[in-house]
Amino acid sequence: MSSQSNQKGRYYIITPMRNEIRTIETTIKAVLTQSVLPEKWVILDDGSTDGSEKVVAKYVKDISWIEYVRLEDRGYDFVGEGVANVLNYGLKYLEALPSVEFISKLDADLNFSADYFERLIEKMNADKNLGIISGHPYIMKKKVRHFERHSAFFPSGTARLYRACYLNEIGEFVTSVGWDTVDILRMRMKGYTTRIYSELPVHHMRPMGTRKGYLDGMIRDGRNNYITGYIPLFFISRAIFNARYFPFLLRTACMLYGYFSASFQKLPKAVTQEEYAFHASLQKKRLFFKKIDT
Repeated sequence: MSSQSNQKGRYYIITPMRNEIRTIETTIKAVLTQSVLPEKWVILDDGSTDGSEKVVAKYVKDISWIEYVRLEDRGYDFVGEGVANVLNYGLKYLEALPSVEFISKLDADLNFSADYFERLIEKMNADKNLGIISGHPYIMKKKVRHFERHSAFFPSGTARLYRACYLNEIGEFVTSVGWDTVDILRMRMKGYTTRIYSELPVHHMRPMGTRKGYLDGMIRDGRNNYITGYIPLFFISRAIFNARYFPFLLRTACMLYGYFSASFQKLPKAVTQEEYAFHASLQKKRLFFKKIDT
């Protein structure tokens, strides 16, 4: 279906981008074919040096609802906290525009079906208590889909849809790694629900947590777990469970190193004491195989 004939409205998209020349055009084409188009799509360039902006420029000149904003280049890729800073900039940028029902955080390395946002909006319409939802990202290995591991209540940070009024309640994104865990905690502490939908696959063209390399990603996973308030017993159980996945015991060792080195350094946590206690209560339910949602 041509983007010129598609239905318009009800949501904005914020996309942080830094050096995504290999994937950004695929993501743009995926958005252009949506059966329900966004009112506005703001692509925030966080210092690209690979020519990504030239790809975006081809579309911005002809499509009024896509905006490209070049941010100041800090000179390096700031994983986690940098993304949160860009998202908060995007939220402030959108304040000048008319209100919409939903706001999406969309990465610049994704591909998805033409009805992706339409179906997310249908989910939101069907359950007014939903605050954050997403499809389920996967990577391709030897022409086979491998879905990233997410709990049912944990929507992927790659392609989320937020209910705008609930997002306003929890405030801006915490400027730390793990921002996409903290907003789930805050949303659930308000009594709202969060979901990931496996029937809505999202092709993640770069595997989660590999921007700075696979080894760094596994260590960062453990460090992020400490920062976002994983209690030791739950984290150790999670690290042991992850030995099932390539590169097996090395994955577990990297996660343990990341978590306990962060603990030894007493890195500041991204959660308040109240959020930590709430997160601990969720983890204890999972340790005893209790459902998060009834």
